[in-house]
Amino acid sequence: MFFCEAARRGSKRNKGGIMTSLLLGEETNGKTVKEHFLNGKAAPYADANGATFTNGNGHPSANGHDGHDGDDVIIRPYRPEDRPDILRICCDTGFLGKPIEPIFTDREIFAGLFAAPYLDYGPNWVWVADDGRRVVGYLLGSVSSSFHYALLYSGFQTAVKMITRAATGCYAKHPRSRHFIRWLLTSGYREQPRHPENAAHLHFNIEKTYRGHGLARRLWRAYEEQLIKAGMENCYGAFFSWHGRHPEAVYSRLGFSIFDRKRTTIFEPEISEPVEIVCVQGKVAR
Repeated sequence: MFFCEAARRGSKRNKGGIMTSLLLGEETNGKTVKEHFLNGKAAPYADANGATFTNGNGHPSANGHDGHDGDDVIIRPYRPEDRPDILRICCDTGFLGKPIEPIFTDREIFAGLFAAPYLDYGPNWVWVADDGRRVVGYLLGSVSSSFHYALLYSGFQTAVKMITRAATGCYAKHPRSRHFIRWLLTSGYREQPRHPENAAHLHFNIEKTYRGHGLARRLWRAYEEQLIKAGMENCYGAFFSWHGRHPEAVYSRLGFSIFDRKRTTIFEPEISEPVEIVCVQGKVAR
């Protein structure tokens, strides 16, 4: 979803300069693509070795095992070893909170489009919910005003791999996967809602069995504190909404309001009711 938005934004601004350099893998101002986004405003902020972990009651916790359900879970900064769990959850929740396979069978490509860029270019703005055995939820974030270029660069590379696989028959036995690819390369661009400028953004995902235990709020509070220290004033998120699943309620409780919404066809014909991509924005608490 953010790859499509990155393409929409990238087409509007600086068409011949930084975007072309990023897509070609060249240096920009003496920096490679990854260096460009791991320095400056998006430089490392949270050191996992010095982080303060909290349990569900908001008190320091050495191991997070002092309660039940959500209270057993600690919120902490991302570590490289969390990557497989984050990519797994991304795919396990990709179809309106359920596994993505009915829509698209290639988990590597799906996670490469919608989660991996944050881990590659903004890992220090990622927070995870850890139950002591594995990551059960995450928040992907970014504060860089140019992060959409990183998404576009990463998405371009993944899309080339996806198209190559399609051309060699990898999805021949699953027509719905080919339909998803067509949506991604055509309608996905047009079906993006407007997003606010000059704002940080975030994206949640929580394992099904851990939903309803306040993990989204705790992930947001950790990220919000980070945004305050970074001097950010606004933040936005985007998600799918339909009559059987309304994340607006969760974001509303976190202080977000609807900025824009747009009908999408990504889940047709599996979902006959209207599905929308909703963009919400909120003020960072001071």
